[in-house]
Amino acid sequence: MEDKSIFSKLLAIIPGLAVMVGTLYVLRMYVEPWMNEVVVFGSKGWLVKVMSLNYILLSILTGMFYRNVLFAGKIPGWAEDGFRTTRLFIKIGVIMLGSLYTFDKLLKVGGVAIVLIVSFVFGTVIFIMWLGKRLGADRSVTSVMAAACGVCGVSASVATAPGVRAKPVDLAMAIATILGFGIVSMFVSPYIGKALNLSDYQFGAWVGTGILNSGQVLATCLAFNPNFAPGTAVAYGEIWNVVRVISIPFVVFFITAWYWKGEADAEHVSLSTIIASKFPIFVLGFIGMTALSSLHILGAEGSETLHLMRQVMAWVFGIGLVGLGAYIDVREMKAAGGTPLRIGVIAGLVKYVLALIIILAFIPKEGAF
Repeated sequence: MEDKSIFSKLLAIIPGLAVMVGTLYVLRMYVEPWMNEVVVFGSKGWLVKVMSLNYILLSILTGMFYRNVLFAGKIPGWAEDGFRTTRLFIKIGVIMLGSLYTFDKLLKVGGVAIVLIVSFVFGTVIFIMWLGKRLGADRSVTSVMAAACGVCGVSASVATAPGVRAKPVDLAMAIATILGFGIVSMFVSPYIGKALNLSDYQFGAWVGTGILNSGQVLATCLAFNPNFAPGTAVAYGEIWNVVRVISIPFVVFFITAWYWKGEADAEHVSLSTIIASKFPIFVLGFIGMTALSSLHILGAEGSETLHLMRQVMAWVFGIGLVGLGAYIDVREMKAAGGTPLRIGVIAGLVKYVLALIIILAFIPKEGAF
């Protein structure tokens, strides 16, 4: 009877899971390649490079279309069990995400730069925690906004969301705010950089610190200097951005501990007790995967093992994000009001302007690598 019950549960998962897998297949095999080739405003791949419409966002948007249009606001019963696997796929994807980063890349930046980047990351997180409280935002909303603004937008907020019980709508608001701010700053930054006569090193350091999405850091640096070469804006911007991204596991741990500290106070129990019972183990998996990558146990960069892992990770993440989008109700987004947007815009502007001031004051014209 128990085996039959398990078999029945697995059978019930198949229809919804098939929809998610099939959707991702179409997006990755047909839609994204087409967008990489199509010319918009005279630029090939503009939709991907500027609008960041890669498979991550396409997966979420398609899931939202299912929920709000095709399913008329409610996931149907035949698909419900399959779509419930969404969080499992996202957690597995977050663990695998650790394989992208290595701690030895820190050595390429230097002590002053590392201190500056880490200060901005955790300073932004703490500022948003304070700002969220002042604006009366829910702690889950504040948590995902802190991760998104503090580190790198999509990856950090996705990694943080499960550990702070954030709703899909919270995550959607954080991602939309960050990408919207990034698109505006992407167009403005090259003009500011040239007006202030910033060097490639200074511009890369500023953008790598002040712009919140990794893809937009790349695009902005190339708009300032379109050359791919050592010593150019894109080389500096990406290495500063990578160091910021490496801090994801530490930021996730910090934010999750802050979130559960509030829960512990409300329940009158110790923080250690509540973290022991509720802290997301997958975050430790992320840290462990990063450590394995740093020790090159997963293989050298460019190896077949890492290539295969990243291909699998892309599919795992994509499947989960289609499901995530299907849990985002536009009516809930409207009900959430403008608080998440205000938090994101205020924090983004403060970080962007302050980073420029610090770069002008303390970063020399020429880089150290």
